[in-house]
Amino acid sequence: MNSDTKKILISGASSGIGRALAIEYGRRGADVILLARNEEQLNVTKQMLERKGGRGFVKVCDVTGWEYMNSAVEFAVNTLGGIDIAILNAGISGSQNIDGMDIEKFRQLFEVNFFGIVNGFNTILPIMKKQGNGKIVGIGSLADFRGVPGVSAYNSSKAALSNFLESARIELKQFGIQVITVKPGFVKSSITEKNEFYMPMLMEADKAAIIIVDGIEKNKSSIKFPMPIVFSTFLGKIAPAPIFDCLVKRYRIRKKQ
Repeated sequence: MNSDTKKILISGASSGIGRALAIEYGRRGADVILLARNEEQLNVTKQMLERKGGRGFVKVCDVTGWEYMNSAVEFAVNTLGGIDIAILNAGISGSQNIDGMDIEKFRQLFEVNFFGIVNGFNTILPIMKKQGNGKIVGIGSLADFRGVPGVSAYNSSKAALSNFLESARIELKQFGIQVITVKPGFVKSSITEKNEFYMPMLMEADKAAIIIVDGIEKNKSSIKFPMPIVFSTFLGKIAPAPIFDCLVKRYRIRKKQ
């Protein structure tokens, strides 16, 4: 194994952004540990990234279980000798109203989108502290900016994640560990396919992956895109409640074309 080869770990690598990131790192000659629950689709990702020139290693993992994540990190260290970059990408979506909510579905969104990444930090941190370096990348969402009717669980889980990642970024500097927050807009995936509302500037996953990997290589602390949506969410965040309520109402009634 070439000592200069980057050692990458990616969760949620069976589809969407995770798969696209694995392929992009394969194109750049990296060794990639692929984590997800779907072994068949992980092997598809492995084949795709190896056709680009990298090497893939499959490990079935449910990020909501600490023991599974710990086993996956041990597998990565035993296979590659360490972890340079861990991209914690596994996530799910779902729509439901607060009135009549399914509390178990609400809880599951937090288990995957928030606690799944917390599990990742808890298991990866000792390895990177021992190394004295490393990057941990959390895939969040621009949807964290404010509460929106119908997606309260998803938006809340991403808002919690953003605050956690910001805390970790500051705390872990002392160990030589860089924490990077990624906030994409709408990216084509199995998650966005289920959305029934209009998704402006919907982006292909491979284009999103290039933006993310380039940002990681430039050591950015935050990677947000596309810029028109970044600007829109910023305006939405600072808008007074009556104006925001009106904007949300107009946006939510516009159906996906």
